[in-house]
Amino acid sequence: MIENTEALVELGQILRERREDAGMTIETVFDRTKIRLEYLQGIENGDYTDFPELVYIKGFIRTYLKLIGAEDLQEDFNTQLTRAERSDRPDRQDRIGRNQQKKQQENREQKAMNTLLGNGSSLPKGFKPVSHFWLFLVLICALVGTGAYVWYAMNYNGLDLRNLKLFNFSGNNTPVSISENLSDDVNVITEIEEIEITSEEPVISKEPEPVKITPSLEIHAVNDVWLSVAFGNSQPVYRRTLKRGDSMRWELKEPARVVIGRPTAAQIILNGKDLGVANPRAKKSETYVYELDGTFRKIK
Repeated sequence: MIENTEALVELGQILRERREDAGMTIETVFDRTKIRLEYLQGIENGDYTDFPELVYIKGFIRTYLKLIGAEDLQEDFNTQLTRAERSDRPDRQDRIGRNQQKKQQENREQKAMNTLLGNGSSLPKGFKPVSHFWLFLVLICALVGTGAYVWYAMNYNGLDLRNLKLFNFSGNNTPVSISENLSDDVNVITEIEEIEITSEEPVISKEPEPVKITPSLEIHAVNDVWLSVAFGNSQPVYRRTLKRGDSMRWELKEPARVVIGRPTAAQIILNGKDLGVANPRAKKSETYVYELDGTFRKIK
C-alpha cells in the first residue's frame, strides 16, 4: 500500500499540466495506453489507495510519461513512491504480528479441544465403547439375503416376469403365473416400429456480409483551434476557429485537405477510428490529407 503524500499530489498536478500542454484529454491517454481510467485519475490526484503492487504503479507511470513526452519526471515519481512505500512498512509489520498472534490463539484453542474430546488414541473418561454386535448382525443379514437372491435367480431363470411365480394371498396358497394374465398388448410394447428417416439437404450457413463504413472525418476541438477544410481540388468549405469542446463532421466523397493552426488541439476521428490529436509535438500549423480508405499523410 502506498501512502498518499503531498509530494505525490504535487507530482500528479505537474503531470496533469504536462498532459494538457500536450493537447490530450485523460480519455485519450486511456485509449492509447489501455490503463484503467481510475488509475490515471489516481496518479494525477496523488491517490494510490486502490492501486496494485508498487511495481505495477511504476509501470503505469512510465507508460503515461512516455506517451506525453514527460520522461524527465520518472525519477521523481520513483523516489517519492519508494519513500511512501517504506513509510507503510511498520503498519505491515503490525498486521503480520497480529496475524501471528491470531494463529497462536487458534492453536491453543485447538489443543484445549483435543484435550477435552481426546485425540483418537484413547477415549475420554465418561465415554462407553460401542458394541460391534449389531454391525455383525446387519452384515450377516445382507449375506443371507444375497445368497437367497442368487438361489432364486438360478432356479427360476432370473427375474423375468413371465417366469416369476407369485402366491395368491386371498386364502389359498395356489401359485399363480403372471404370464397367464399378461395381455397380448405387451408384445406391442416390445416391438420397434420402423420409422422412415428422410434425408434433408444440409443447411449451408452464409457468412454475414461485411458492414460497409461510410467514410467520414470528424474533428473535435480539445482547445480553440483554427481550421481550413477542403475536399478534392475545390475551395475550402470550412475556414474558421473551432471552439474548445465543439466538433465538426463531414462525410467523405473525396480526400479532405485540412490545415490545422494548432495540431496539438485538434483530435481527429477518421472513418470512426480515433487517431488522437493531429500532432502532440507540433509548434506551428500543419496540413494533412485524409483519404477515404482511412489513411492520411502530412504535406509540407
